[in-house]
Parts: sequence; C-alpha cells; structure tokens
Amino acid sequence: MRTIEEFNKKYKDYLNHESGMLLEIPSVLAYVDHVFQDLIKIPEFKYQQIRTVHGLAKVVTNLQDIIPFVGRIIEQELEEKINFILKVEYELEHRLASLNLDKDGKVIQPV
Repeated sequence: MRTIEEFNKKYKDYLNHESGMLLEIPSVLAYVDHVFQDLIKIPEFKYQQIRTVHGLAKVVTNLQDIIPFVGRIIEQELEEKINFILKVEYELEHRLASLNLDKDGKVIQPV
C-alpha cells in the first residue's frame, strides 16, 4: 500500500464520514494497514481520520465509545508508533540531505 487513496479505498467500509488517512508516508501506511487488520475485527469499529496536528500524530476512531479506556490506550499506542515512524523518516531525510542525496538516495543536482 503506497497511497492514502489506496488505504482509504481499502478501509472505506470503516471510514466514518470524515477525511480518513491523511499521512501519505509509505511506512506509516504499511504500519497502520497492519494494525487495522486486527482492528476491523472489532464489531462496530470505525475511524474518522489519521493525520498530524502541529507535527504530532492524531488518530480519531470510535474505539473509546465501543471499548472504553482500552480504546483510548489503543489510539495512544497508534499515535506513539506513528510519531516514532515520522521521527525516523525525518531523521533519514535530513541525513540523506547532508550527503546531498534525496529521500530515494539519488544525488541532488545543484541548481
């Protein structure tokens, strides 16, 4: 899974009238896709959006309503793991840039 369109299409039956996945980062998409394989087994599970707010991950689902307390813990864990992935991606991009490489490892041509 490489795009938010693919993700939102795959989980459209679980999308609750909001914007859905808004983080177009392949590693985040792969991780959340993996987690959602289990979450969709919970009856009545829906998600509204997965995005960043001021650089931090924000996951909005109905888990708190259908499994109180545990639902919030699951959302917090998801947010923490996504934040970790975002931090690693950011660090990799900056280290590659310091070597004059783009995020795909290709040499950045001077303008």
